[in-house]
Parts: sequence; structure tokens; C-alpha cells
Amino acid sequence: LEVGCGTGDVVGLLDCGIPCIGCDINKDFVQWCAQRYEKSSHSFYVADALELNQWWMKMGFHEKYNKPLVTCVNNTLNIMPESMRGTVVDEMLMLAGPEGLCLVTYWNGNFFSHAVLNYYQKNEPLCGKFEIHEHVDWENRTLLTPSNYSTEWHTPPEVQQLLRAYDVDVPRMVDSGEPLYGQPHVNWEGLAVFVWFDQSSTSRAKGYYDSEDAQKFYNKIWGEDNLHVGRYDLLSAEEQSKPTHEQVAIAQEKHELELIKLIRSKMGEDPVRIVDLGSGYGGLLRRIWRDGLVWHGTAVDISARMCQQARLLNTKAGCDREIDVKEESFLDISVPSESVDLVISMDSLLHVGPDRQRRTMKEVARVLRPGGWVIFSDIMQEDTLADPSKMQPIYDRINLTKMGTVSNYKSALEELGFTDMSVELHSGNIPKHYGSILEVLTEKGKEYEISDTYMAKASKGLAMWKENSPGNIAWGFIAAQKTKKVEI
Repeated sequence: LEVGCGTGDVVGLLDCGIPCIGCDINKDFVQWCAQRYEKSSHSFYVADALELNQWWMKMGFHEKYNKPLVTCVNNTLNIMPESMRGTVVDEMLMLAGPEGLCLVTYWNGNFFSHAVLNYYQKNEPLCGKFEIHEHVDWENRTLLTPSNYSTEWHTPPEVQQLLRAYDVDVPRMVDSGEPLYGQPHVNWEGLAVFVWFDQSSTSRAKGYYDSEDAQKFYNKIWGEDNLHVGRYDLLSAEEQSKPTHEQVAIAQEKHELELIKLIRSKMGEDPVRIVDLGSGYGGLLRRIWRDGLVWHGTAVDISARMCQQARLLNTKAGCDREIDVKEESFLDISVPSESVDLVISMDSLLHVGPDRQRRTMKEVARVLRPGGWVIFSDIMQEDTLADPSKMQPIYDRINLTKMGTVSNYKSALEELGFTDMSVELHSGNIPKHYGSILEVLTEKGKEYEISDTYMAKASKGLAMWKENSPGNIAWGFIAAQKTKKVEI
């Protein structure tokens, strides 16, 4: 399947003895392709890339093909509006399924000057007239002409970083030798950079958190400012008598206040430069800003919709100049090296699993100045499990084969030159929190127009967390200081 097939010059020319399908939002392109490539193995359809799976199932293709190659080639993804690119990648991954493979290709930025001089400048029907000195940005390898034609070219490492912003992590890069058939990797040849990936390449967090039901669930049920576990063990008798949804909000606030107390114990009272990994709607950074501890904040989250809402809330609060919001993966942060005093996170790192958590700590070490601190809370599995059989439903729920542990974080941080490490666990709050969220969802889900399908799945997941967590799940703060110089 080629997504955004345009005039069909890729999928239409394939002659490989298997069904080849092209889809595009433009019906004129689809009609052109159908007339030009009249082959029994080829078919072309009008389809919206943002609703790819819905269309695929409506056509019945999901019953015919269980191992598709889903492609979007020749810089097509970059031609789409930036706000929809991540969703298109999510749709491609869902359509590919557990056995399929995805391929996106970009124009190789190392050949940008060649393209400007030998293609774009000579292709006036496509680009219109333009002046090189005025309309070409050589440093960023972009072209924007007076006719509003634009193109952007990326080097292979930039493509790798770009895909991480869409929650697709493909660390293996191959520049020569035999191709890695069926395996996620990045390779390049001639003018093109090829990114091959499958469902093992993503945490699926972006697609999940950007869905309509998930937005309602987290915004209304968990609370717009707080998307993390709460400290129910700190609730007073009076607070415990309040309605459950109020208890949730108070417990979450208390957890944030405990983090701020920990920050002050390590950093003092002066404002600092902070990065928040998995910032959601940005409530944590806004709270720290209100407490006068933010010199400059950078909120990093992979959800486009949460980032958009965070910017609106920051503007409303008056902190939009002090806090930037970046729609990025915390595996690859666009923050200069050694430019940050403090990195924080609340219950976000669990989504990427233990191996990528170690890589995240490497990125933390890169951006922190010498003497800087990382302070975060996360949901982990115990190093010694009370009942291993109860972990598989949890793994399935968060699309992982295993979870991180305190020992995994400690060894990663030690290897990266961190010392003065402290761990403060309050794991008993996990079953209480998920049980409370389940109660609120049951009570208010219909009121907030959350779909029955989502409510049923979420309720099952919340009940599973509540029942399976005791003795298996660890939760609390980890803090460490960067004190030794280590080559990263």
C-alpha cells in the first residue's frame, strides 16, 4: 500500500506479482493512476490518510492481507501539514499490524544544493520563479518560493530524529552492505533516505494519547493539570472524606508539592533552567513556575494535542515566554548540550521500556550542565516480583515486554557519571490511584461523552493495575546529580 500515491509513479511501476494498492485524498490523482496503470494486480482508491485504518477495514482488506508493506515515499510525509504527520505514521503502523512493515522515504539533505540548482530552479511549472539568495535557506535545507511551493530536505540523522518525534525509534543505521530485510533500520542511497520500521519501533504512546477518547479521559477524569499518580498516603482524614474525584486532585497536588520540596533541597531557592520529560498539558512546569523556580522551562511531550493545549494554558497563565513546549520524543531533545540545570519527569518514562529508559538517561546526561540534577518519579516493576504471572497483563496494557526497575535506572545513571543518588518509594499509592480513577471513570465517563468502547477497555485496564500492582509495581522518586565527566 502506498499512502499519498499522487500520480502513482512508485506503486504504479511496481511489478512484483503481488497486489499493489495506491491511495490518495485527491480524486483526480486516483483517476489518473487508474487509467495510466491498468494492471490486474494494481488498484487505486480515494482515501484520507488520517482515517487510513477505517478505510482499510471498510474495504475488507484487513481480512485479505495480514502482513502488508505500508509506504509513504518521496518526501510525501513532509508535504502534508506538520500537524497531521504523526497521526499518519500512527495510522500506517496500526494498518501494518504486528507482522507488517512500514517504509517512509525522504529526500537526502546531502543533495539539497544539487536539487535546487538542477531540478527546482529548472522546474518553473512546479515551483514558480524564485531567487536562490532570497528563497533558499541553505542551512536548514528548505525552499519556499513566491508561489508558496515549499520543500524541506533532511540528512539521515535528522530523519532519524524526526521519526522519533512521531514515536518511531529506529536506532540502527546502515550505509552500506546487504539490506536488513524485514528489520527496522535507516539506510540511504542516492537522493533518498529510507526508514523501515514496524510496531516494535514504537511505544504507541503518541497515537494513544492523541486519540479523542484519551484526550477526554485524561483531561476530564485525571485532570487537565495533573496526569500522574497521587500521594494518597498524605491525605488528611478530612480530605479522605471528600468525593473521590476531589481526592484524586488533592493527592496529585501533594505529589507535585513533594517534588518541589525535593527540588528545593537539591537546587535551593533560585530559579533554574528546567526540562520536563513527558510534560502532558504542562501543569507541573506551571506549578514550579508559580513557585518562582523557573528561569526557563522546556516542556517535552510526544502528544501533539497535549502540546497544543499546554501552549494555550501557558498563555492563559502568563508563562508562555518562560516555558517552551516541544512536540518531541524524550529520546531526542532539541536542547543544546549542558544547557540545563534540572531535568524532571512524572510517571512518563515507563512508556518506553527499560532499554529506551537507559537511552533517555543518556539524553538527560547530555543536556544537563555539570552539577545539574535529574529528579523524577516513575512507575516501575519491583526488582523481585511477588507474583510474576500478574505482570503479563500489565505488559500487554502498556505495549511492553518488560518494565524498568530501580536497579536499571541506578546502573544507567552511574555509568553516565551521576552520584549522590537517592530513591524514595511510595508504591502503595499505585493500586489506590488506579482504583480511584476507575471509580471516577465509572461515575463520570458518560457525562464527559467518553465512548462505551474506550470506557470498557480503560475500566478493564484500571482494574488490572489495581489488582496486580501490590508486590509487583514500584513507584516513587529517583534523584541523582551529574558530577563526573563521561563520554556520551
